[in-house]
Amino acid sequence: MTSRRSARLLAKAASPILTPKASKVLKKPVTKKPAVRVAAAVLSTKVPAIDAGVTHATLADPGMMEAAILYLKSADPKLGQIIDQTTDECSMSLTRDDDNETSFVSLCKSVIFQQLAGNAARAILLRFLKRYGTLTDTSKAPLLNDDSSELQLTDFEFPTAQQVVAMDVEEMKAVGLGQRKAEYLQAVAEQFNSGALSEKMLLGMSDENVSRTLV
Repeated sequence: MTSRRSARLLAKAASPILTPKASKVLKKPVTKKPAVRVAAAVLSTKVPAIDAGVTHATLADPGMMEAAILYLKSADPKLGQIIDQTTDECSMSLTRDDDNETSFVSLCKSVIFQQLAGNAARAILLRFLKRYGTLTDTSKAPLLNDDSSELQLTDFEFPTAQQVVAMDVEEMKAVGLGQRKAEYLQAVAEQFNSGALSEKMLLGMSDENVSRTLV
């Protein structure tokens, strides 16, 4: 006849070996994490499907915008409350300093601003434009050598892709650009200068294809 002590030992040997810490964890009640609860809420809420292959031209479609807003509100109730309180018009259009700004200029500015605080990036961009850009008002030329001048980013035209390709990387670094950013700017410029990329081509691509092309 097996003793009680032997029975306990046999039971212990047959069960998984748990440390005291692991045992305490197992005894705690299982609760769903916030992310799980949100995912469950999204799955239980019917929202219009969003086609990942849409082109930029269709992003301005009111139906697409409505679908995107509904999805965000269902996925994040707190964000949904903020959206409901917002009176500004929602838009998927990219904000640009100038409505006539080209994709080439936008990409170059994105490279310069990447991983930098806004003020620091604007300061570097202004030095870059003072060195390589073209003043729209030539009467302001004397201000180019004045660091305390009131010249603004909008006072300059961004250099062309051909001009950026011809720039010296070491000179580009002198205005505050890092080695990699200077190289990235030239790489972007080479693509546009050679015709491998163009304004028309990018506007007709889906977000996924744009990312794949740029990477």
